[in-house]
Amino acid sequence: MIQHGSLNLNAIEAMQFLWTSISSKDKLTEKFIIDIANTEPFQWIYNDEFTSESVRRSLSALSNREPFTGNKAENRFYSRNLMILEYMDTLHDKINAFKGVRLKDIIEHLNRTWNIKDMDHLEVVVVPTPFDTFQCHENKIILNFFKFHLVDGILKADDMPIEEILKTALTS
Repeated sequence: MIQHGSLNLNAIEAMQFLWTSISSKDKLTEKFIIDIANTEPFQWIYNDEFTSESVRRSLSALSNREPFTGNKAENRFYSRNLMILEYMDTLHDKINAFKGVRLKDIIEHLNRTWNIKDMDHLEVVVVPTPFDTFQCHENKIILNFFKFHLVDGILKADDMPIEEILKTALTS
């Protein structure tokens, strides 16, 4: 049973500022980009092929409107950021949908209907990543912001509402 839960949108809020700034052709400092790459939520997604330097390089290329070449994960991260910039009109609604997630209600429902392992605190972290829809790390579920879309006002990824994604993450 999960006792408490929290939703961490720190990475998305920083990225929203970055995407908005790039979209309006504002210049971003390299320090700001490095700070984003070093935020705690991003630390949980790094591996051998995708590092803070990968994030810095791709976001810097976006900010400076430069071509980008990297490995498969880096290129995917770069191209998904380009997609966000192309569809800025839907970004605000998507972020607001994440802010409106009633994690307490979802946790109560999951506790009632599924045999969830005992956990004092579940942290759901939303991060734009070049990887799968979700990753699990200890008491954290990392949701890939890029994979989610609003469908008839419902936040979905892989044709499943966010509640189903969390259930899948907790029971797999």
